Amino acid sequence: MQLIPSLDLMQGRLVRLRHGDPKQATFYDMEPEDWVGQLAEAGARRIHLVDLDGAFGRPLQGRFTRFPARFPEIHFQLGGGLRDRAAIEGVLDLGFDAVVGTLAVEQPASLKGLSGHRVIAALDLKGDRIVTRGWQAPSACASTDVFEALLTLGFNRALVTDVSRDGTLEGPGIEAAAWVAREGFLVQASGGIKELGDLLPLAKVPGVVGAISGKALMEGFIPLDDPRLRAALEGSL
Repeated sequence: MQLIPSLDLMQGRLVRLRHGDPKQATFYDMEPEDWVGQLAEAGARRIHLVDLDGAFGRPLQGRFTRFPARFPEIHFQLGGGLRDRAAIEGVLDLGFDAVVGTLAVEQPASLKGLSGHRVIAALDLKGDRIVTRGWQAPSACASTDVFEALLTLGFNRALVTDVSRDGTLEGPGIEAAAWVAREGFLVQASGGIKELGDLLPLAKVPGVVGAISGKALMEGFIPLDDPRLRAALEGSL
């Protein structure tokens, strides 16, 4: 079980949304590069980046492109607005893992040939329904049909967000993560993490290999000087 810090950027600034709603945004007065540097010093090995401008239909933010070269010790994964094959291949070429949501759900066949450890399906759940397009639209496809299509194509890594818990610090969506893991995915669970203790029940779920946290780290609920943090970031808590 590895703790994976998350950075959401909108309008070039660090931000957290509550329930994925851009009208419930909290901006943070720190430079994204400075925060990544602090996380690297604390022991981060993987960081999840979200381009919220891209998720809501605007162009990819250029400042993301510098991160892999500036912090070679960190493995970055990037999602938000990767809605065609060219966009996915572009971020792969830059050295990121690609986190693909809307396209993976609505047109999984378009990803044929891209399977492997560098493409992660973003499965964002409201109850038993997958939502897409920046969490604004419920998928017309049954969730189990989406799971089957992705697994058939060789995509077995999934970032699972319980949207009802995102940005709430109310604890992780264990049921959502466990459901997707039972279907055959290796799951990164996202949403609701408040403290390192929240990782323990997730670590007991077969197939859940990571937990993503943004707000808890940025607001100090998980202090960077906690002696357990390095082990969590390295995946050995």
